[in-house]
Amino acid sequence: MQRVVVVGSGDGGTFTANVLASELHDEIKGGLASVQLIGEHLHHPFQPGNLDIAFKGAVPDKYVKEETELIRKEIEFVQDPAVKIDFKAKSVTTKSGRVLSYDYLVIATGAVADPSRIQGLAQGSLNFHTGGVNSRRIWDALQEFEGGTVVVAIAGTPHKCPPSPNEAAFMLDEFFQKKGIRDKVKIKFLTPYPRPYPAERISHVVEPMFQEKGIEVTTFFNVDSVDPAQRKIYSLEGEAVDYDLLIAIPPHHGADVVVNSGIGDQEGYVPTDKGTMKVVGQEGVYCIGDATNISVSKSGVVAHLQSVVVARNIVAEMKRSKELLEYNGRINCPMEVGHHKAIFVSATYASPPVDQTPSRVKYYMKRSFAMIYWRALNGSLERIFDVFFGQTRFPVTEEGPEKVAAAPDASGQGGRRDA
Repeated sequence: MQRVVVVGSGDGGTFTANVLASELHDEIKGGLASVQLIGEHLHHPFQPGNLDIAFKGAVPDKYVKEETELIRKEIEFVQDPAVKIDFKAKSVTTKSGRVLSYDYLVIATGAVADPSRIQGLAQGSLNFHTGGVNSRRIWDALQEFEGGTVVVAIAGTPHKCPPSPNEAAFMLDEFFQKKGIRDKVKIKFLTPYPRPYPAERISHVVEPMFQEKGIEVTTFFNVDSVDPAQRKIYSLEGEAVDYDLLIAIPPHHGADVVVNSGIGDQEGYVPTDKGTMKVVGQEGVYCIGDATNISVSKSGVVAHLQSVVVARNIVAEMKRSKELLEYNGRINCPMEVGHHKAIFVSATYASPPVDQTPSRVKYYMKRSFAMIYWRALNGSLERIFDVFFGQTRFPVTEEGPEKVAAAPDASGQGGRRDA
């Protein structure tokens, strides 16, 4: 029997397991293959919904479903978090002590937003990167806010959903306008990058809109610490900014199981080939999404597109086919800019994002993602996505697809926080 174990039941892990189960239906039924999905939680959140929870008052439960409702019946769901991955033994150990052996492994453990990594940040800030409950705390704070300085600060890179800090600033502006107190509120945006958005062409769109809306930007601001008592945020460069309400994007790192297993880099991300998605130096082991060290956006769309490559390559290897695929670095991150308009940050390894005009069509396209997300996880919408995203995977050749270095800022995030 050929055993496939997928570690992590987020977007990428769930989708990968579903595609594998579909492609291997006959083999699983005949006892020739198995697909096991290891997850920590029974509840599966739609993470982009956190912005709506934080800034539009959406109810967190609206964006959650049970994992068992989202996976195919051929999959064994193991609700027991992985605590150790052993490449030599080809096994995964769970918290309860269960040991799962594998022939093929997919690491989809994501990234962890961790405010505790910066002194005072957890106590002095709110955030929408650590779940629906904490996102709701922002909405509750906004209801009581009657004036003062609101700071949106990027406290670490890379982080999930690169456009989300900018979206937060735009959505704050819209919220306070609707509340009728925009003239009583200063919105400040602190970023470690040299411009409001890391990709230069997208910043050409964002910067004038920030200026028009009176959103003040401080660049090259690497967060060092926060003083909750004095309500000040300090940078490594020696600057200090006062705030009345601080909304921060916390530092991120790789999952504990990656760190504790000694299979990640210094920040806990898994060294991964950017085309094949294979873990460097390992056979039959793949990594996708936020868990990789690839310089590309950490987003659900990226995990989804990488998942297709990984699932089909595993099936091809199991069936001894030479028709393997590589991922071309396609990203497609929507950014809401307020008042029912949005843009999309789209790029590949070879093609950086381009200028564009915010539109209502793009806004409603973004809003539709929440409705189709749950169906997308089972793979039934792949033909539609293939048309929308274009060609995102290529047959493996000697040179590989678009074997060039990633264009500057093509990922939507240039690098990591210098601590």
